Amino acid sequence: MHTVSFYLTAAISLAIGAWLGWAVAKKSPLEEKTGQNDRDAYIRGLKYIISNQPDKAIAEFTKAVQVDSNTIEIYQDLGNLFRQRGEIGRATQIHQSILLRPSLDKELRISALMNLGLDYQKGGFVDRAIKVYQEVLQHDEDNLEACRLLEELYEETRDWENAYHMEKQIQKLSGAGNYSRLAHIMTEMGKAAYQKNDHTQAIKKLKEAISLDKNCTEAYLVLGDIYLAEDKTAKAIAIFNKIISSDQHQLSFAVYKLLEKAYLQRGRFESIEAVYREILNRRPQDTRTRAILADYYYKKGLLSRAIEELREGLKVCPESLTLRSTLAEMLIKDNRQDEALQEYQYLMEQVIDKNELFSCQKCGYQSSEIQWKCPQCKEWDSYVAHQI
Repeated sequence: MHTVSFYLTAAISLAIGAWLGWAVAKKSPLEEKTGQNDRDAYIRGLKYIISNQPDKAIAEFTKAVQVDSNTIEIYQDLGNLFRQRGEIGRATQIHQSILLRPSLDKELRISALMNLGLDYQKGGFVDRAIKVYQEVLQHDEDNLEACRLLEELYEETRDWENAYHMEKQIQKLSGAGNYSRLAHIMTEMGKAAYQKNDHTQAIKKLKEAISLDKNCTEAYLVLGDIYLAEDKTAKAIAIFNKIISSDQHQLSFAVYKLLEKAYLQRGRFESIEAVYREILNRRPQDTRTRAILADYYYKKGLLSRAIEELREGLKVCPESLTLRSTLAEMLIKDNRQDEALQEYQYLMEQVIDKNELFSCQKCGYQSSEIQWKCPQCKEWDSYVAHQI
């Protein structure tokens, strides 16, 4: 039923488009005769679409296009309809046949190439799509849409060098200066170098990322991690404290484990308490930091102090499930089962989806982990942490 509906809709759309094209065109007698052959092929194609014979329809439309360029754009629309329906093979067949036309003008060639690239992209043929978009830029280096699609594919294939250059071109064409995007791409270049154990190149790229955007949290995290790996704990601590001292880093709690590791390596694990306390003085509603401070007290053998800290936090944020569940665990460890049971009963009455701790401000996509780049809308730095 859906297939018949699709082909009928396509036939009606193409018929209307063709009629409008022929109605406005003025032709000589010879052109009129040629046009009649074109229309005959076109009508046969429409009949094949209605009778659900798309391959025969494509063959007839190809004949029509070879005779009359007025039908090319309509034929492209048919290819786009096939792509939207997921019939990638038929879509590419149509757009490739248009490109075989020797006298195709520049505008139509670029349009057909863009559609072919979209066909390949939707079909998962990433390398082919990249080559097609690159060909578009050879014909029109200022094609903003091709630049954006290319950057998306470069990021998908982790070709960060080309992604960076393409983002620079996009900003030049659009007049927008998005240094945050450039910083994140540069950070990815630094991470790639780090994975290859090229610390010198990694540090260079990460510092460039920070110079582009001083609030690029991930760049600081990776740079500090490299310093830890090189046993340069003083440098690592200084880097991590830059994240914590700035309220611009909304996901600063991501640094806590690394900072604890740095202080532990330096033999100053107790210094972390002052860091957490300073954060809570600035942000008393920060339940994550409160829970981590309580865990620090527990590790130090100060179980009663940990419980006290959690209760203080619940006075500020009584609905925090993180603090309450952590408190219940601590109470059990302190052999206070009755009090722990009360906390668990409260938790049972609440409804929480633990997979929704972070969400994208642009598209609303939710995740249980920090995402520096949204996997759905591809936006960088769009995630915020939910209060838990």
